[in-house]
Amino acid sequence: MDFPKSARVRYRREYLDFFKGSNVKRLGSSLVFSIPSQKGCARLGMTIKAKVNSVYRNKLKRQVRESFRNHRATLPALDYNIVIPAPLKVNHQTPALVRAHLDAHWGP
Repeated sequence: MDFPKSARVRYRREYLDFFKGSNVKRLGSSLVFSIPSQKGCARLGMTIKAKVNSVYRNKLKRQVRESFRNHRATLPALDYNIVIPAPLKVNHQTPALVRAHLDAHWGP
């Protein structure tokens, strides 16, 4: 499965919409914001603090994208923004743990 541009939240104005009245769910130390999609399909955006080292941050992004790809076909038409704060290592939040939380959030 790929991750086309149509499946991504790409623009700043789209990210700002998440803070204007979205549903928020806490997954460990991460947050999942969701709002109805204007595009008619599930889309993913990620906000990961730059203070996290780039190798670790990229591992997190890969895990989040892969979890979303695996569940995208079954998700409702919502835009999702995954917010992962820094520093993650202090919170003991590994990329595998983030993925496990997301897999449980998306459903079976």
